Amino acid sequence: MKWGLNMGEKIRIAVASSDGKTVNMHFGDALHFFIFEVEGIHVNFIELREKEKKPLQEHADRWMQSLNIITDCKAILCSKMGQEPASKLEEEGMIPLQCSGTIADAIKYYLKGK
Repeated sequence: MKWGLNMGEKIRIAVASSDGKTVNMHFGDALHFFIFEVEGIHVNFIELREKEKKPLQEHADRWMQSLNIITDCKAILCSKMGQEPASKLEEEGMIPLQCSGTIADAIKYYLKGK
């Protein structure tokens, strides 16, 4: 699956982060996602999307709840992700990217299309 940004394209990127500065959360364990919109060279923070605060017993329920709040995003940046959720994201046309470091560096890496 191709990743990066096409000329003139506007996309949203979801980032699993505990502090809004680093990519440091597992996809299923993230309590929220920082949503960024990218258009050309401009990267703007749009919003913080919170997962429901109810206990989930099943493993699949945790990552499905994450998936349900980021369906409009093209890329998902997180520190770790299981194979099942990664496959589901790809089926939905999203690009899962496991990475670490600052959010700014992770977005730059994604946009370069490596």
